[in-house]
Amino acid sequence: MLVFIGLGLYDEKDITLRGLELLRRCRLVFAELYTSHMPGLSLERLQTLAGRKVTPLTRQEVESRPELLLEPAAHSDVALLVAGDPLISTTHAALRIEARRRGIETLVVHNASIVSAAPSLSGLHNYKFGRSATVARPERGFFPETPYEVVKENLRRGLHTLLFLDIKAEEDYIMSAREALEILLAIEERRGEGVVSRDTLAVVVAAAGSPEARVTAGRVEHLLKAELGGLPHTLIIPGELHFLEEEYLREFASLR
Repeated sequence: MLVFIGLGLYDEKDITLRGLELLRRCRLVFAELYTSHMPGLSLERLQTLAGRKVTPLTRQEVESRPELLLEPAAHSDVALLVAGDPLISTTHAALRIEARRRGIETLVVHNASIVSAAPSLSGLHNYKFGRSATVARPERGFFPETPYEVVKENLRRGLHTLLFLDIKAEEDYIMSAREALEILLAIEERRGEGVVSRDTLAVVVAAAGSPEARVTAGRVEHLLKAELGGLPHTLIIPGELHFLEEEYLREFASLR
């Protein structure tokens, strides 16, 4: 069996009791820590808690060498630990599909995800979120405008947009909300469609799941200068606000 176990948002204590129970029964335990950043996670403490050696895998190993997991899973129980919820990433959905095609039983142990935590912390109604997108770090010859397009479409429909921010674990790089806003403004300068400006309302969720979790709401101009809290950050561009959503942002996110 191949068991996908969600680790949650912050540290090793976020693993569920069910996840820990199954983890302790597995012969081999792997972890991918590149999809999301868990600021309080200690691999050493996780291994002590689990009573098992945990082998980290790179993105390339998970995506290009699935046999590292699937070959032993054909004969014994193998666990793959994933930050957040294990099947939010399409990589892991593809891995589960391949396991099924090979006749390997799978099990998923869910956990908290930023997809649910960000709306919860911000007080924005989850059913009013439209399509989400990732703000990627621009590189030479690569400046994707997908998040701009997604925000544009969601705003047209009065919906909120949840924007994930780029993480490159192998480079120890985690995008901040300030950088993401600067990227959106740069796209706006190129496109000139009036989607995002310095007067646009935005919400930053910082270090979700941690004791230092913080939510800050305000105009882009303000957020570019504000202290936003520890990484990782998640950015929300709200659509039409219900009066309770606005009231919540004023009380808990310092909306002015």
